[in-house]
Formats: sequence, structure tokens, C-alpha cells
Amino acid sequence: MTHGDVEAGPPLDRTHAFTALEAAVQSWGVDVPEDPGAGELAQLLDEVVERLGGDRSDEWSRSAAELLAQAAEAPRAVERLGSLLPAISLWHLRTALRHEAVARGQLAAESHPQPVASPL
Repeated sequence: MTHGDVEAGPPLDRTHAFTALEAAVQSWGVDVPEDPGAGELAQLLDEVVERLGGDRSDEWSRSAAELLAQAAEAPRAVERLGSLLPAISLWHLRTALRHEAVARGQLAAESHPQPVASPL
């Protein structure tokens, strides 16, 4: 299963959440090393943030960069927790996935704007 596949809900364990986050980061064009840790995923998200934040004239990119910066904070929290509180770590990973998905959706909406309905 890759990020973007239709699934019934969020990942139910840390392993699947890490796998989904790896795939999400890869989909932004970043080379993800094999079996990255939470800190590495946060750094890779930071790279995407820098790339998107470089275009100051594009509001969509800035907004997506802000969401991805928030997403990068979640794996940092997981790294700090280590093996403590696995349920909290899973919550942080799911939060990162939600922020990433919203950022991707914003850029997709910008790429394919929907027509505005005209008033009758």
C-alpha cells in the first residue's frame, strides 16, 4: 500500500504509519533512505519546506510549506519519545500524515482549479 491509496482509515500501528509517511515524503520528490528514522523523515520534510518556501510569490506553495513544517514537527516529537508512549507516537505520525495530505490537496487544487459557479 502506498500513500494516496484508498484505505478505510489511518494506519493502525507505528510501522504502517512510518511506511505511509516515507511514501508521502518520497512523493514530494525526495530520496528517502532505506528504513529512515523519525528524525530523518523530519529533516526530509524540512527540505521540501525549503523548496516550497523559496517561491514567496506563490500563496499556495507558502501555505503547503507551512503545513509541511507542522508535519515535520510530528516525527521530531516521535524521535524525542523514542520507544516511550507508543500510542502518543502513533498519534504524532498520524498528525504528520494529515498535514501532508492537506498540503498535497492544496497544491492539487491550485494545479487544477475548480470553476466558480456563476450566480443565477
